[in-house]
Amino acid sequence: MRRLKLAIGKRQSQLIWGPSGAGKTFLIQELLASLPEADRHKCIYVPASKGGRDLAAHFLRSLYLVGDPFVRRKVHCDGAGEVTLNRWIGEQSFSRMRGILFSATELGDYRIFVDHLPLPTSQMVHFIEEIMYRCKTPVYMTGHGYSQGEIGRAWSLYWCDRYRTHLGPLTETPARELLEMCIHKFALDSMDLGAFRNEILRLSGCLPGSIVKMCEIAADPRYHYHNQIKIKLVHVDYLMRTNPDEIKRMPIGPQ
Repeated sequence: MRRLKLAIGKRQSQLIWGPSGAGKTFLIQELLASLPEADRHKCIYVPASKGGRDLAAHFLRSLYLVGDPFVRRKVHCDGAGEVTLNRWIGEQSFSRMRGILFSATELGDYRIFVDHLPLPTSQMVHFIEEIMYRCKTPVYMTGHGYSQGEIGRAWSLYWCDRYRTHLGPLTETPARELLEMCIHKFALDSMDLGAFRNEILRLSGCLPGSIVKMCEIAADPRYHYHNQIKIKLVHVDYLMRTNPDEIKRMPIGPQ
């Protein structure tokens, strides 16, 4: 959190990387919530996008909603408004959307957060690169890693440790503290948790997001047998929701 706040203050782009469940999205949400309102107003959060056009559409919509004067002027000049904004965006060519975005970000003082981006295409990376360097607008992106195989050509935008923030597993003590908080939050205290505690830490790899999500799943009565929790079934369902490819690598055996 301190490192990212410093990067935001310096307008320095960052890649926030780590495995699924490391807490990348949570960190961004907590960071934005902690900023003064004036600074938060200048931070544009863009969730998962399918391609360059989809990314540009998210940017435009967000800038309009935060009241960017340049974007609003362009939308209103075409006779559109908030009610018809999505239709107006759908009618724009990618080239026109890029032009409007570049002008708006050059004039504004924005910071852009791109979360859960699929493997970006060359077109998308070029688009982000222009925002970062042509428009001098920092882009904070999440990824599972920083190699070309993990984030495509975007690796060249975050080419050294100075531009990368790593999130990994918790050490045992804070992992156990988080687990106890989750047990209380999801009302698991009444269950027999003899094996549950150690198994959740083992299966989660002490990744905070995994601990929280598996405890949330475990609260569902469908995973209860008398006062026991079906831990392996919780783990399988968690993987199916967050990382289906991991299921294929799991050994087949009794549950």
